Amino acid sequence: MIKAAIFDRNNVLIEYDFKYAQHYFEPLLPISIFELGNRWQTWGETVGFPANAAAEKQFWGGFWDQISDEYNLSSEARDKLHAFRYIDVLRPFPDARPTLLALRELGLQIGVLSNFPLATIESSLAAVNLLDCVDVALSSTNIGVAKPNAEAYQHIAQAMHIDYPEAVFIDDTLVHIQAARELGMHAYLLDRQQAEHDLASGLICELTIIPELCQR
Repeated sequence: MIKAAIFDRNNVLIEYDFKYAQHYFEPLLPISIFELGNRWQTWGETVGFPANAAAEKQFWGGFWDQISDEYNLSSEARDKLHAFRYIDVLRPFPDARPTLLALRELGLQIGVLSNFPLATIESSLAAVNLLDCVDVALSSTNIGVAKPNAEAYQHIAQAMHIDYPEAVFIDDTLVHIQAARELGMHAYLLDRQQAEHDLASGLICELTIIPELCQR
């Protein structure tokens, strides 16, 4: 019997609005938003990603100061970088909330297990109006281990008080799906570029099929 549905966050429930980001940063910086993203990742790997909200504020502040100093930005540009909120770039997929609400009506628990490197995964879900539908949200920073490490799945299963065969797991990364299947979860790979589902191979192209799969 299925008791829970567990989702990845990025590219499953949430996507990034790159046009918004480009519009915000293009007047301020001489590099593309993708290069900025690479620099941000390198910064995190260098100084360490923050483990809580207070440390996250310092993390962002240090990053923007480093970028501002490197490119000798004006005080106005520096201030605007410091004012940036990454949650403003997040957008929910249209099928995310309807799917979570349908699962709620079935009486299932809903979890989010993400390799998101910041501690504020709940804030990110709240920003796109999904947090009220989620019972447990864990990021790799919160638990200290990332998918496809088996311990990551163990953390959320324990937090939701379920056994692996009682969960449907949805992710857009094949190795994460394979790891979930090896543990006994009913796992489906989400590929939004596909035109239709291929349930025989565990492939889905959108989320609204999940409540039906949970009842099978």
